[in-house]
Amino acid sequence: MKRERKAARTLGIIMSAFLACWLPFFTWYLTSSLCGPKCSSPHFLVALVFWIGYFNSSLNPLIYAYFNREFRVAFKKTLQSCCYALLLRRSDIEK
Repeated sequence: MKRERKAARTLGIIMSAFLACWLPFFTWYLTSSLCGPKCSSPHFLVALVFWIGYFNSSLNPLIYAYFNREFRVAFKKTLQSCCYALLLRRSDIEK
């Protein structure tokens, strides 16, 4: 029962983050589609709502890493191997 509660909480957090990140985009898209060419949006606003939505992709691994021990260990190993490979490549370039 404890595992199910923890899984439900994690899923709730992931869904909340998804909605918080993508709701501005879908609101803008729906409004601009219904309004048509009469309502033009500034380009920076369009870029902002897109990037807020894309930010969700960077939040998911962080949420999983915080709430799931197995994912945290695997994520840490992946980052360490990536950083190690980058450091090795950089040292080869400097030589």
